[in-house]
Order: sequence, then structure tokens, then C-alpha cells
Amino acid sequence: MEKMFELIDLFVMAQAVKLQGALKAFKEEERGASDMVAVMVLIVIIIALAALFNQKLKGAVESIFAQLTSFVDTRGGGQ
Repeated sequence: MEKMFELIDLFVMAQAVKLQGALKAFKEEERGASDMVAVMVLIVIIIALAALFNQKLKGAVESIFAQLTSFVDTRGGGQ
């Protein structure tokens, strides 16, 4: 009978250790989730800024590509 109680004690202690590990992992996981929320907020802000300045960004990119194209045409036309 004592062996049975010893086994039950060992089982209870093992479960307590597992529970402590699970609680620790849960706490650490919550910190990671808050980092994920911060990253998502930054992505939303970047998308909102891109939407607000869409026309200006398009104009700037088109201007850069036009200059690049004319540069390549003038340099490559002589060959």
C-alpha cells in the first residue's frame, strides 16, 4: 500500500512540475504576442501612409524610372 502512495506522490509532483512549466511558457508566450501586436500596428501605419501619399509616391517613382530610362538610352544608344 505504501508503494501505491509513493507512486501517487511521484505522479502528483510530476504534474505540479509540468504545470509550473506550462505557466512559465504561457507567460513568455504572452510577451511574444505583444511584440506581434506592435509589429502589426507598424505595418498598418506604413500601409496608411502609403495610401495617403499614393500619388506622390507614384510620381516620384515614375520620375526616377524616366530619368533612369533616358540615362540608359543615352549611354546605350552609341553602341
